[in-house]
Amino acid sequence: FFFLGVKMLKLAFLVLCLVAATFATEGFDLSYFQGDVSESTFSCLKSAGYDFGIIEASKGSEYGLNPYISSVVANARHSFANVDVYIFPDTSYSASSEITSYITDLINDGVLTTNMVWMDIEGSEYWSSSCSDNQNWLKEAIDTVNSLYKGCGLSTCVGIYSSESQWSPIMCNTSMFSSYQLWWAYYNGGATFSDFTPFGGWTKPNIKQYKGTTYTCSTAIDLDYY
Repeated sequence: FFFLGVKMLKLAFLVLCLVAATFATEGFDLSYFQGDVSESTFSCLKSAGYDFGIIEASKGSEYGLNPYISSVVANARHSFANVDVYIFPDTSYSASSEITSYITDLINDGVLTTNMVWMDIEGSEYWSSSCSDNQNWLKEAIDTVNSLYKGCGLSTCVGIYSSESQWSPIMCNTSMFSSYQLWWAYYNGGATFSDFTPFGGWTKPNIKQYKGTTYTCSTAIDLDYY
């Protein structure tokens, strides 16, 4: 009976692993620098097995919206039901005025409907040397999104993109934003959460960006997983 029990445990473990693999979802994100990505490119990405996309709504590290965002999201939606956007903020501007401008335009242009907005927190050179100033800026930005946009159907439509190596120097590893979904960047090439080490109050991520620039389907993407 002992050996039978061990065999059953091994079988159960194998089944659990297969179930986890079955429900793994692969996706991608695209930066502003890829330009006006075509509908055929997104069709190619869908055929390659990707199931969701996240598109940069901002204009790199510059102030302003990606001039292609409306077209790119519309093209992506021909192939993907789940198309979120992310914002790389220009913190030299007021958080409320910048984010109000962005979110209002994204709603009016039909980019924000039922999708999520991810705040991209990386690059200490783009932030203040004061963690408290950075925390206040991000809080004001998130509060602004929450006041203007609720289309995703959740208590908040905001998530945070970051990693321990970026969050710690910029935000002093504060846990004040840990109630927001985490899109975790960790480039080890593995589509798994098993290598996550808690930081910033997060005990697990919601999405993992596990590989950087990958050339495929006539564009360059980063690889994501949940």
